[in-house]
Amino acid sequence: MTEGKKVDRFFVEKRDFSEFNRLKEKDTPFANSHNKDVFLAAMVVGYHEGCKIAIKSREGYFHEKDLLPREEALIRAMAVADTGSLSVLLDKQRVYSIAEQYATGGITLLKARVFSGEEYGSYAKKLESELLRSYEKVTKGQSEKQLSPEELTQLSVIDLLKKRETDTLEFKSSMIWDVKEKRPSREIKVVIVRTVASFMNSDGGILLIGVDDNKNVCGLADDLAQVHGKLDVFEQTFTNAINTYLVGGKVNRACVSLKFEKVYDKDVAVVSVKKSPRPVYVKSEGEKEFCIRSGNLCQKLDVSEAHEYIEDHWPDLR
Repeated sequence: MTEGKKVDRFFVEKRDFSEFNRLKEKDTPFANSHNKDVFLAAMVVGYHEGCKIAIKSREGYFHEKDLLPREEALIRAMAVADTGSLSVLLDKQRVYSIAEQYATGGITLLKARVFSGEEYGSYAKKLESELLRSYEKVTKGQSEKQLSPEELTQLSVIDLLKKRETDTLEFKSSMIWDVKEKRPSREIKVVIVRTVASFMNSDGGILLIGVDDNKNVCGLADDLAQVHGKLDVFEQTFTNAINTYLVGGKVNRACVSLKFEKVYDKDVAVVSVKKSPRPVYVKSEGEKEFCIRSGNLCQKLDVSEAHEYIEDHWPDLR
């Protein structure tokens, strides 16, 4: 689909246009059906068979206004299933393009099924239902209003534990002690610093140290055992990690605050991170890393990806 044009209709491959129309003739189950019905059936078959083909020469086939709400949901579910991310729903052009590619891949298969006498309807409808159930499950999980980093800072740890990890909230078991290896670890500190940097390079966020991925409060006992049991030494260790593993760490420390909160008689460190006014890099193994938040993950970008991201997020630095 051409960038810059209004996205309000669906296209098929020009050379397949007659194939789509052939399926609406009197001797088929789609006799007198709307173009969208053939398109959606081909799309579902294409997805089911894993056949996705880019359109080279486009022919308009039907308008989005012809879709029913359930059919719109099916197309969105297809895009989410294909990409594995809800963020695709922010790009209607991409959502429609994915549907078009599966319809292009599925039309020949659909025609073969129809004219071979094979019952295509039952499995197609079953797949539609499965896709919609999956989509509804994912969107239900996302329906909770995501709070901004500023709003998150107003919540207690108990309230934060009621939320899931997102691009603005992360849980880590420890900062010094490697729970799996049962020993102090430099790499654990680097992981913490990467998380902080990813928040700084995105929109900020909250990091809880002393809470595992399942939101169990494990506290800081193992970490504190390495720093004479003192919370102020723990904070110094955190600051030293920022200064050591962040490029310009002493300057960037100003974007980060740390406090402690008692939860179920256990200490939890609450790290609040503001968005940085400049790109922030992590120093690790002699290399510089640029990290951002991608959903609930800390993601490292390669040089070209980082360059493009920085241009988009800090245009004044160009």
